[in-house]
Amino acid sequence: MAQQIYTPIVKGKMYDLKALNKLSPLAKTRIKPLVEAMPKPAEVSLDEHLEKLVHYLVKYYPKGDLFVDFYGLLPDEKTTQGISGVIAGCRLMMAKGRAVTPCYGFSRDDSIWQEMSKVVTDLGRGFCFRIDVDDLDDAAQDTWAQIIERSAELGLDAPQIDLVIDLRDVRDVEKTHLQDLCLDFLATNPSWPKYRSISVVGSSALKSVGKIPVDGFDDIERNELHVWALLQFELGPTKKLVFGDYGVVHPDFSDAVNNKNKNSKIRYTSGSKIRYFRGHRLADPPGFKHYHVLAERVRSSDLYRGRDFSFGDQYIDDCADLNSGSGNLPTWVLADMNHHLEYSAAQIARLNTQILAVENVEAAEELVSAD
Repeated sequence: MAQQIYTPIVKGKMYDLKALNKLSPLAKTRIKPLVEAMPKPAEVSLDEHLEKLVHYLVKYYPKGDLFVDFYGLLPDEKTTQGISGVIAGCRLMMAKGRAVTPCYGFSRDDSIWQEMSKVVTDLGRGFCFRIDVDDLDDAAQDTWAQIIERSAELGLDAPQIDLVIDLRDVRDVEKTHLQDLCLDFLATNPSWPKYRSISVVGSSALKSVGKIPVDGFDDIERNELHVWALLQFELGPTKKLVFGDYGVVHPDFSDAVNNKNKNSKIRYTSGSKIRYFRGHRLADPPGFKHYHVLAERVRSSDLYRGRDFSFGDQYIDDCADLNSGSGNLPTWVLADMNHHLEYSAAQIARLNTQILAVENVEAAEELVSAD
């Protein structure tokens, strides 16, 4: 099992998973994504919802190491057979032959841990604890106690366990505050380097482009990247942290928004920023055809890396040349996410080496901002 350097949290949706599958072979060796189940729509049963997610995983990301977290399910959601959705989902993946590392957090349904122990043993891929930002700070000591207690119940030692520290939306949070939260949490258990991996995940992605001018653009600073770099510089070469983000999707993304109120947009990652190219409201003429114009704006910008860089860049090039259709919202999630994941995997591979060679925080920050 390869050691990842990048753990993006990816929604368990068809086109998000396609974005993973269309990564280059080299990028795939560098990542271990965390696939997050979406909330169950009211009109379908939990059994149908789980079947759909597992079908997507098997069909659109059939190979590669990954975490799966049934995060979107309500704590007490059960199948028609009265089985916890989390346990049923893990069992279904085993039945379909898709080996994964199960991931679970605290403040959820504590009644599943005994059954989870059997699932973890059967899967044989270890376990991942997802640690929420509320599990840090004053709760750090209790969180570590729970990690140690639950690990014993699962019959696993630290080298078989991954930790994902999920800071969620970090766009408006002071970087040094987040850095201190993470450092204090790690310092609470000096044995933390023994764990198989520890990822620090956050997101600066916008939930809405409403504040970006129509036909304009804005650059959003990737604060999560700065937080990771500051932490890695502080900890030094012997204590590695995995970088993680939500790609170009906001942590609280929902399918519930009416498409007619959405805007055409392309999100393009470069350096320490995500540039949002905003178009028009999709309900207004020319509707989705405006993506041809947006794609040309991206291709003509100083950020564009050429069609050979990623599947997403190829899609932008083809759309700008009218060699493909204008696409729809899911296909542009595929393109935007694929470019971001490809770019970030290479970026972290570079930064992992370069950060160790600098002598001060300012130099580390400059490396992060470099293209």
